[in-house]
Amino acid sequence: MNARTTYSDAQNVALVTQVGSVCPKCDKPLFRKKNKKTYKDYEIAHIYPLNPTKEEIELLKNETKLSDDLNDEDNVIPLCLACHHNLDNPRTVEEYRELIRIKKDLIARSGQESSWGQYNIEEEISEIVELLYSSIHENQTSQLNFDPKDIAGKTDSSISRPTVRKIKNNVSDYYILIRTKMAAIDTYKLDFSTIVSHQIRSYYLKQKQNGLDQQAIFDNIVKWILVKTKPGSIDGAEIITSFFIQNCEVFE
Repeated sequence: MNARTTYSDAQNVALVTQVGSVCPKCDKPLFRKKNKKTYKDYEIAHIYPLNPTKEEIELLKNETKLSDDLNDEDNVIPLCLACHHNLDNPRTVEEYRELIRIKKDLIARSGQESSWGQYNIEEEISEIVELLYSSIHENQTSQLNFDPKDIAGKTDSSISRPTVRKIKNNVSDYYILIRTKMAAIDTYKLDFSTIVSHQIRSYYLKQKQNGLDQQAIFDNIVKWILVKTKPGSIDGAEIITSFFIQNCEVFE
């Protein structure tokens, strides 16, 4: 009989933060307010049962486990009371696989967030992002010496067609503007362009080393730039990422 762990306040905060304070199955808030007080409205559920019945052992015998320690944070997830009850009564393979998929995605995202502090990017990149929101400029496609097919040639089937289209449009509209601004920064900060290119390339190669597909890599680079530059919207980070795809620091 496995003893149930009492998770610390810090562990509860980490687990609830990981799911964004909402039930990952139904999106119901994990806290409720009454009379100006906040109350916990969730339970920590074991994905693989802590003490499985014979039927559950048979049911899940060929399924993936995220940890051999069933009390490990990788095997638990906060669920609202109703979803936790439904999970256990009765447990099904379909719901188990759904939670495994959800938890894997959450673990991967947490890993990305922890890596953001390890990878720096030159602070002047924020000047470029600000320019994207403040500058009024004409479409510069005619000035840009590149074949749009080059973008398609750098991408594979793992990245969605809408994302590829977005990248092409961003490159057409902003490539020259960004390249010109980077050259201007080089005049007062020596080798800025080279350094920031290496930083982007390094982060990309780490994503590739982790075995992520191109869609995940694009999304993660966008999130990293978003955190580092804090633009007005995600568009700025997507435009910067698109620039470095065309510039060959991202994808080949």
